Amino acid sequence: MSGFLHRLGYLCARFRFVVVSAWFVLAVGFIVCLSVFGAVTNNDLSLPGTGSQAATDLLAQEFPPQQNGASPIVFHVSSGTLTSATDEKAIQQSVAAIVKVPHVYSAPDPTANPQSGLISKDGSTAFTSVLLDIGAGSLTPELAQQIVDAAAPAKAAGIDVEAGGSIGATLSPAHTESSEVIGIIAAILILTFTFGSLVAMGMPIIMAILALTVSLGIVGMLGHVITIASTGPTLATMIGLGVGIDYALFLVSRHRDNLRAGIAVRESIATAVATSGSAIVFAGTTVVIALLALAVAGIPLVTSLGYATAIAVAVAVLAAITLLPAMLGVVGARINSARLPRWLHPDAKPEGQGLWANLARLVTQHKWMSVLLASLILVPLIIPIFTLRLGQEDIGVTPESTTERRAFDQLSNGFGPGYNGPLLIGVSLAPKAAASVQYTAEYDQATTLKDSLTAQQTDLTNQANALKAQQASLESQQQALTAQGNTLKAQEAALQSQQATLEEQAAQLQQQEKALERQAASLEAQRVKLLAERDALKAEARKLAQTLADLERRQVSLIAQIAALDKQIAAQPPPADLPALILERAAKKTELEQVQSSISLTKAQLRKVGQQALSLGKRAVALKKQADALNKQAAALQQQADELNAQAAALKKQAAALQQQADELNAQAATLQQQATALQQQADALTQQQLVAQAEQLQAEQLQAQITVELTKAGGNAVGTDPRLVQLQNALKTPVGVLLVSPPNVSKSGTATTFTVIPTTRPADEATADLVVRMRDTAIPPAIEPGVVAYVGGNTAANVDLANKITHQLPLVILTVIALSFVLLMMAFRSLLIPLQAAITNLLSAAAAFGVLTACFQWGWGLPITGPASPYGTVPIASYVPLMMFAALFGLSMDYEVFLVSQVQHFHAQGDPVRTAVRRGLAASARVIVAAAVIMICVFGSFIINADPTIKQFGVGLSVAVLLAGIMVILLAPALLVIFGERTFRVPAWLGRILPHLDLEGEPATAARTDAQDPEPAATG
Repeated sequence: MSGFLHRLGYLCARFRFVVVSAWFVLAVGFIVCLSVFGAVTNNDLSLPGTGSQAATDLLAQEFPPQQNGASPIVFHVSSGTLTSATDEKAIQQSVAAIVKVPHVYSAPDPTANPQSGLISKDGSTAFTSVLLDIGAGSLTPELAQQIVDAAAPAKAAGIDVEAGGSIGATLSPAHTESSEVIGIIAAILILTFTFGSLVAMGMPIIMAILALTVSLGIVGMLGHVITIASTGPTLATMIGLGVGIDYALFLVSRHRDNLRAGIAVRESIATAVATSGSAIVFAGTTVVIALLALAVAGIPLVTSLGYATAIAVAVAVLAAITLLPAMLGVVGARINSARLPRWLHPDAKPEGQGLWANLARLVTQHKWMSVLLASLILVPLIIPIFTLRLGQEDIGVTPESTTERRAFDQLSNGFGPGYNGPLLIGVSLAPKAAASVQYTAEYDQATTLKDSLTAQQTDLTNQANALKAQQASLESQQQALTAQGNTLKAQEAALQSQQATLEEQAAQLQQQEKALERQAASLEAQRVKLLAERDALKAEARKLAQTLADLERRQVSLIAQIAALDKQIAAQPPPADLPALILERAAKKTELEQVQSSISLTKAQLRKVGQQALSLGKRAVALKKQADALNKQAAALQQQADELNAQAAALKKQAAALQQQADELNAQAATLQQQATALQQQADALTQQQLVAQAEQLQAEQLQAQITVELTKAGGNAVGTDPRLVQLQNALKTPVGVLLVSPPNVSKSGTATTFTVIPTTRPADEATADLVVRMRDTAIPPAIEPGVVAYVGGNTAANVDLANKITHQLPLVILTVIALSFVLLMMAFRSLLIPLQAAITNLLSAAAAFGVLTACFQWGWGLPITGPASPYGTVPIASYVPLMMFAALFGLSMDYEVFLVSQVQHFHAQGDPVRTAVRRGLAASARVIVAAAVIMICVFGSFIINADPTIKQFGVGLSVAVLLAGIMVILLAPALLVIFGERTFRVPAWLGRILPHLDLEGEPATAARTDAQDPEPAATG
């Protein structure tokens, strides 16, 4: 491969203007294509084999175009309500205008039916769910803006109009231009100080920008053919820009080294492409394979992110071995022009001297200490990964300046957070749905009863009029007895009033007594709690005292150790390990200061705990006194209540005497009662008939009410009363976290229906994901019968399925990436231990990066620094971020492994022992690796300022991952290679016969190419 790359580099340098022009034309062509046709991205989730995808397919088949999802257009007023005639008219006009916009399938009027649930209880917020006949991937910003602009009547009336869903997301893009500019500026500064020349600095920057332009053009145009996620171009920008600059840095560094060695310009370029270019091609291939390996997860969204990013890396590699040699050929011997002052860029140290040589010597001489130091760095960072929980993008933490965030907040405040992510339950039915037998029977019975009651009512009215005339004469005779009875009733009522007053007073006293007893009991409980808290504080004080004693003993020990180190340092002659002793004394001194600080803090805590315990004891005594006083008051109230009860008993006796007089009057009335018997018999017969009529009337009303309830619950459609649907609808209401369940929406064919379930929590809340699981595992299965299949779908459920699928496929992706990288490294270096240490190093770096990501966002520790501002204190980690991070990190960190190990292999092939080869290889490559890593960190870190939470997570995760990978490559990897010793470059004989011979640092046979063939002179530095 090195021979081919040598010829390719030579030809590109020779026909430099043709190659540069071709790349420039290609970049301009893609810019023109994007300006004409636009870049298409699509966030539609396709998750084959999941419940959410099955629900989407059911919608597409039975309820088109509901599979596209609805987007809420929210109307809100900060003060007052939307129920005024003016506001209602403005909303009606806005909805009518929205429906007329192209591709709008439906948009219900929230004011048409007050019972529709589209207006909040306080009347300040309303929304209409806009259903489009196109998917989110086909929704352009122009169409989304046209839909929002159609609500101009509402805006003119002073109503705030915001858009959520896919419409809001389309109008709330995450701009990355500022991040890209910051990353490029940082790379310019680093390259300038690395090369010491503005011309040399410009080569990687120009190449990376042209390569990025071409790759983004390819990705943008590819979106017209296949699905590309909206974050795909951003990821391609992040990684493409980083690797492009890094690869150019490696090749330009080798080219400048060749020029310093006196090689002619064109031959220097060809040799750099043959040597560093081989490593670039191999490293880039590793990155591309790692990214393409995401396809094994079987998740189209993740796969699209993988190949979008892989395109950027592949184009960067191609540019590094074609465009960059041509650019180097254009500048020729002027590569070192426009140099920095010497004090800003000192000359390179001879081999074996300088910072990197000293570092390499230290790492190889203290291999186990290096491994221990690497472990101390990684282990604390890995710990948070054990709490990592994959979530979904949280609109609730996006910038408040975006319309989708404002719509999210308004829906949450007006209706509840669950309205931002309803669950869609798709149900297929066999046989098709039909009105229940019970509903049909109740409807027929209600109709029959209505006709019968109409006839009976006329007959009973006539009979009742005749009885009223006869009863009038008896009423006149009873009036005399009534007057006497009224007198007795008045006297009895007076006595009963007095008795009731006394009983009420007694009851009030008893209530006061119980209230005092409850207060006393409450005070006693508080006293017991205070005593328990005092005991707990005493225990804490004992614990703090023990901690203080331990710290003081440690202080004494450290002082003694420092004194011993001082003696060793002051010894004459100075010991050989004097730097290590000085470092150790500084570490001990730092630890002593920390211990002394801890002693002061512990003493302060001990004093504070003592004071709190004393205060709690005093409060307990005061509460005891208050309880005793309340108990005494309760006893006095009880005595007063007993006296009142005695007075009430006396009044009761007087009432009994009056009752006796009333009995005598009743005897006189008996005569009149006998006369009324005949009339009563007639009245009884009529009453019996009336009772029958009333019973039938009540039955009819109950049937009517039952029919009304069933129809309401069924959404006004009798088919919705199918027992299978009613049973499932009731089951959907049972899980904790369900706010409401909509009536069934039955398809025209009757073979499918949908329910909408509104959770009580926001879509990104872990409780919402748990609700999806409970729906599928415990709520739905017992409620379905044979022939009924129910799926939980919607965007929220789809994101839950995405997280679950990624969780299950992540081990397979990791294994695939490791296996492919292992095979490539084994082929490149003909070693089993080199791929093993690379796998270990990269796995540990990835785990530590995941841990930092978890602590920063899921725990919320880093949000004050990185953002975004979260009202919940945390930000869910988007489910595909760790997966993409791992693939990208594994590939990128392999770059540094390849450049380090290729140098080590080169020196080992020259006859150096492994320790010496590792030391010389690390010293030769560390400067470039560190510069490349710093550039990558700056490029990735610049995206942290992006307002999109997911882009922030990629920025934090990848920048930390590259930082750790760079540290491990210059710290852990060399130490492991030294530990492996000569076994590093050995393979079993049978495997050695199979493996191809690749030489990433091979020098092609180009000695015949002399300056006579190369008219351009060598650079003089």
